[in-house]
Amino acid sequence: MPLRHRSRSPFAAAIMCLAASASLAACGDASAPGELAGVDAEALAAEGAQALSAPLDIDTQRSLILTKATDPLAMARLPLKRVLDQLITTAGTGDRQTALDLYRRWWDFYNLSTGAQFPDAIHCDEHTDSEGFHTLNGYRIACPRREGRLASSDPFDPSSPDFMEPLAVVNRFDLAPQDGAHCGEYRIVYGKKSAGQADRNLIILEAQLPNPHPECGVAACLPVAELWARLPTLDAAQRAQEIERFFTVGLLDAGFGPVIHPDNFADAVHGPAGRRGTGQIRTNQFMGNFGAPNQVQAGQEWQLHEFKLAKAFDGPSGEPRLYVKPVPVKENPFADLFGVNFDPSDPRRASFLDDFMESVDELTTFSADINDIQLKGSTQDLYNAGESIVRSDNDYALQLDPPVNFPPNVELLDRLEAELVRLGKNTLFSPVDVAARATTQSCAGCHQLSDGASLGNGVTWPRKEPERPVDEQEFRFVHVREDGELSQALTHSFLPHRDGILKAFLAAHADGDTCSPAAAAAAFAAESDEPVPTLGGATTH
Repeated sequence: MPLRHRSRSPFAAAIMCLAASASLAACGDASAPGELAGVDAEALAAEGAQALSAPLDIDTQRSLILTKATDPLAMARLPLKRVLDQLITTAGTGDRQTALDLYRRWWDFYNLSTGAQFPDAIHCDEHTDSEGFHTLNGYRIACPRREGRLASSDPFDPSSPDFMEPLAVVNRFDLAPQDGAHCGEYRIVYGKKSAGQADRNLIILEAQLPNPHPECGVAACLPVAELWARLPTLDAAQRAQEIERFFTVGLLDAGFGPVIHPDNFADAVHGPAGRRGTGQIRTNQFMGNFGAPNQVQAGQEWQLHEFKLAKAFDGPSGEPRLYVKPVPVKENPFADLFGVNFDPSDPRRASFLDDFMESVDELTTFSADINDIQLKGSTQDLYNAGESIVRSDNDYALQLDPPVNFPPNVELLDRLEAELVRLGKNTLFSPVDVAARATTQSCAGCHQLSDGASLGNGVTWPRKEPERPVDEQEFRFVHVREDGELSQALTHSFLPHRDGILKAFLAAHADGDTCSPAAAAAAFAAESDEPVPTLGGATTH
């Protein structure tokens, strides 16, 4: 019998509660604020079970991404305040902190600790290197930045220029690992109302949805895939309700809790397969640096940062408090590691050179599909930068083999050439191609630096958007604009790939069976320290 028809069992409920009890939240705090709060859970589950039997009609624009332009009703159901309220309520800190307090302390990170809005918050100047530069994960970051003024802003007031408006919800089912440890990522994109060239700011909440039955493998994710696949068959109001239910309540009949849950953005959780990473919060920031002497570089520039949710008992009287913690940006090795300027006495340099060789084979895939390019060894947190910046010195290929008058990294060039020879790929790819392909997996590369870049073997990275008039250049860099428009790279390359993954998964599970214990057992048996491949390949775009 398909698992979704027996997921009300006491065993399933016990498993879900046991997982929550060791996490940021507790089982008794799972109610969602808003109009669905207080609605009978069994009634919702029954309605959801009926809905899953509807015919499937995948549509790229509504099965994979919904925007303020296509589905304003759905966006209206997920205002930022509601989402933050749900996080602190579920974490059990809602009676001690407010959503506004959580938000303001988050952005106080970009202020110096002296004169900050919240002296006990995390600030960007807490760590420095031997030359006095501010660092995160041991790598230099720009500090302070003008985003620090958001520590006294009101993102919830629609009349405020600092209002954060919901722009899109995104289905990343393709990020589900093949062993079914989780069921992909589900994202909400918010953009700052006053979106001018020097005043833009975007937030992406990227929750990783746990698989309530990992013992059944990725087949147990079928109800999630079906939900997104059937959205185009609904009218706008029904679609908005289903999106709201998925993010704030969950697919209860199939055992899935809400997407908006603090555990889904936490550092790591313990599960049947051991410690697993979870989702994250990422930001696209355009508000600029102050140009202080200890800056990496002065001037306004785009940056991407990454954060996790954490819970600490650090309130005024030792009470628990949820906070947004800066972390290194995944799959973004610090650019100087590819060049000659990184301190040769730093042990990370030697280990990076060794570990990066493990990525060469997967970076230089023979496939013409850019979605098959993947970074492997360099994804370790040891090498990840504290920020990703759209600036030429963050182009790994330019660091490896810069223009004339700048020295190349001969050691890395030679090692890459030798590895390409060993793999039999040296006639198709050069060492610079390898570095250029690694750049595509970084945030700055995917958003801008790799735009139209040659990647060897006849492959070119897609352009994010066609050429625009000068007065519209301020809207570059992002894949979802503040007006809801999508980038050309998203519509022409990334979304069609995700569409194929979703359709292939549904076709492979057309019998409706949501439990494949034999396949799951094989996946767990093969588990190692290496990341499990996802259904869709690359994880960065």
